[in-house]
Amino acid sequence: MSKLKKAFVVAEGKTKIIHTVVGEHDFVIIENKDDITKNDDADQTQVMASKAFHATKTTCQVFQLLKDAGLPVAFKQQLSPLEFLAPVCQMIPLEVIIRRYAVGSYLKRFPNLAVDGNPLRFHRLVFELFLKTTNGKVKDLGCNLLSTLPPDVLESEKQKPVDDPFIQNPYSTDWILKHPKIPGWDKKSRLGEAGDEVSCSADHFLPDNITVEQIEEITRKVFLVLEAAWMNLGCRLIDFKIEFGIDNQGRLLVADVIDNDSWRLRTADWQEVSKQLFRDNHSMGEISEKYALVSSLTERFSLPQQAIVVWRGSDNDPVSELPTIPGIVTINVAKSGHKSPQQVISMLEKYLAEYPEGGVIIANVGLSNGLGPMLAARTSWPVISVPAGNDHHDIYSSLSMPSQVPNLTMTGFKNAVLAAVNILAQKNPVAYMARQYAIEEWEK
Repeated sequence: MSKLKKAFVVAEGKTKIIHTVVGEHDFVIIENKDDITKNDDADQTQVMASKAFHATKTTCQVFQLLKDAGLPVAFKQQLSPLEFLAPVCQMIPLEVIIRRYAVGSYLKRFPNLAVDGNPLRFHRLVFELFLKTTNGKVKDLGCNLLSTLPPDVLESEKQKPVDDPFIQNPYSTDWILKHPKIPGWDKKSRLGEAGDEVSCSADHFLPDNITVEQIEEITRKVFLVLEAAWMNLGCRLIDFKIEFGIDNQGRLLVADVIDNDSWRLRTADWQEVSKQLFRDNHSMGEISEKYALVSSLTERFSLPQQAIVVWRGSDNDPVSELPTIPGIVTINVAKSGHKSPQQVISMLEKYLAEYPEGGVIIANVGLSNGLGPMLAARTSWPVISVPAGNDHHDIYSSLSMPSQVPNLTMTGFKNAVLAAVNILAQKNPVAYMARQYAIEEWEK
């Protein structure tokens, strides 16, 4: 793509400016600003030096990781310290929130989940939708300005309409809108006159052929990738807020930005390092320092190059299908530990040299497993022995090991593969996402 030039401003928000591109109809340039906002109140907005720099860097690193993970994001490339190129998107007027821990406004709606000490952790991520409004109004997909909330429903302190209402039933065709910070069982959560329910049609805000279920699946996977990436750096991703858009090809994409304003992020010992510091009135010096720290840490976001080696004793042993996961190379090899021990050791050294970020070996052999124990004695990579075929009488040759031979054994090849992915998931965010997503779906 040749040198890009900004044409005109198509939109400007509180923290960014969107420019069209000369000669390009499918892309826009997104420029971040140094403004940091609080509580949707313009009077509380402040300018923080270098915020635009850190926001751009964080967003681009995050989007690149998600792109490498195979997730759909509205991101092409970073253009400058303050700008990046993104596909043109028709934005869906929803704030999409995922929570790993019960904090913030969630506890205002569910005060019964407040606990002493560290917040409650959800085994299955909590998915929520809020309708994006400004002064009680929202643009539908046809860009018509709709009055979604009665004008007499006011925040008691600010004397302005309640914004970003909580969608109580997101999977329905008629969305019931509730106060985002009042428990649903409290009549005060109803936004209509005289305590009536307020609802709107989902069709006004969801493009054709796009469902809440699609949005939810992508959101869960995005969070899990980022959760793992931050865990690898010793941090806890508490929750996040993202937005979606539809590009000119009709694809559903994670759009806008994902930066230090978008999430609650804490260190392993629960110290906040995200925008929550600004909401809690910490000094601008401390906030700026934490934004710089977060953006520098995202430079370390990456997918490791790891391997799953399925090692068979001979070509007669069956070749099994392996999953495709970015960052994990799958290798099938046939070489007998009994008949060719020197060649086996040489091949092992080759794989150890090629994949310094680690791997797992699955010894899928039949008749007297010497291969698995031989490999387990000569590498710190985990070795999982799986008897080939349906005859498991020979399993004891894999179970009874001498000292210093940590050979693992199971009879199901598919579970052995899942165990291998679990092991590699400790460093690979996409492997973590694949396994954790499947695990959490059992709780639906």
